[in-house]
Amino acid sequence: MIEMLTLETSFYELKDAFLSDVGSDIVLLGKKFECDGAESKSAEIKAYVTSRLWFTYRRYFPPIGGTGPSSDQGWGCMMRCAQMMMGEVLLRRHLGRHWEWKGKSGKPTGDYLRILKMFEDNKNALYSIHQIAQMSVSEGKQLAEWIGPNTAAQVLKKLSVFDAWSDVAVHVALDSLLVDDDVHQMATTLPDVDFIRIVQEDGKVNNTLTSLAAEERKESNAHWRPTLILIPLRLGLTTTNPLYLKAIQGYFKLPQCVGILGGRPNHALYFVGIKDDKLIYLDPHYTQNTLTRSASCASFDKDSSVAFDDGFERATEAVEGAAEEESAWDEPGCDATFHCPTLLWMDYKDVDPSLALGFFCRSKEEYEDLAKRLKEGAMATGDKFPVFEHIEKRPPNWPKFKPYVGVKANLQMNEFLDMGEPNYEQDDAFEVLE
Repeated sequence: MIEMLTLETSFYELKDAFLSDVGSDIVLLGKKFECDGAESKSAEIKAYVTSRLWFTYRRYFPPIGGTGPSSDQGWGCMMRCAQMMMGEVLLRRHLGRHWEWKGKSGKPTGDYLRILKMFEDNKNALYSIHQIAQMSVSEGKQLAEWIGPNTAAQVLKKLSVFDAWSDVAVHVALDSLLVDDDVHQMATTLPDVDFIRIVQEDGKVNNTLTSLAAEERKESNAHWRPTLILIPLRLGLTTTNPLYLKAIQGYFKLPQCVGILGGRPNHALYFVGIKDDKLIYLDPHYTQNTLTRSASCASFDKDSSVAFDDGFERATEAVEGAAEEESAWDEPGCDATFHCPTLLWMDYKDVDPSLALGFFCRSKEEYEDLAKRLKEGAMATGDKFPVFEHIEKRPPNWPKFKPYVGVKANLQMNEFLDMGEPNYEQDDAFEVLE
């Protein structure tokens, strides 16, 4: 049996101390909440945090690669954080900004259910731990090896190519430099027909997309795809520089903000908001059974607390027959295991300096709005300097930007061969600090 240490108290024990601080607002993923001490406002904040998709360690899922681990406890925390960010992107893409969960009274349905199924713990789900772990191998990692924010960003970029339903472009801006032209090219370049065909049901191809996907990858200015922009950064050498606090506070106020992949050394977290110098986060270090008919759906009562574990002990023993268990999506309330009932935070000074910012722009107009805000100093530091550089065009001596659209091949998704240039094999700027 695996024992878990409760690291944080529940939301209901913390809210009086944290939310009743009058005069200091909470900002969550671009939405501001005034802390006036009122019970109704506390409930509103809690409901918003709980509505975000929460992906945690799971156990007893089908072994990765057939013979690999059947739990990601101890190594999959950054992968789960990447799932949470992509989950937020898909919610915005299909259900709108600031979507709110209706609670555990019924069964998940419609696009919401379709999104959840994309993160199931099996090899057939596009954004599953299985696909992320195996795609990390193409980034120079070992199977079941902890990854950093840069590798997580690259993996999301590669997997998103297969998602024709969402049609989200993922751009990773390296070297702390955001280039408008690069984003434009990524947003207006479509994946190859072979990639689209792979993820269509019964082999059917979406003609709207394939009509725009020319054999030689021509650009179409008329089709601006919703775009997730990931910017890996290092905000200090061994600790986070306090000068960047103002920039991070400004970041969470942006409507395009979809959170930060970061955490503590060897302990990844998904940051979703800020209050003064305290960052609010969702923690993947809570081990749950994978969602099958044999796994009981979680019941989060008002007075219950959630036990989080450090994640350094692996649970790789598979339950006999678990791989063959059917999904339990038809059980009322089963999606409660994907919504965190707690509000957790940590001091800015304790955050590891290696992180990745996420921005999601659903249209060209939204990106232009983001670019305008950045130019006006929305993320300026205490010294008025931006946390990353933002320019319109690439410097003349730089190589031409090459949008990632996969490779032209008969691809088997679960084999995860190297999927072409550019292929970044390490997190150069993201050491794990001891």
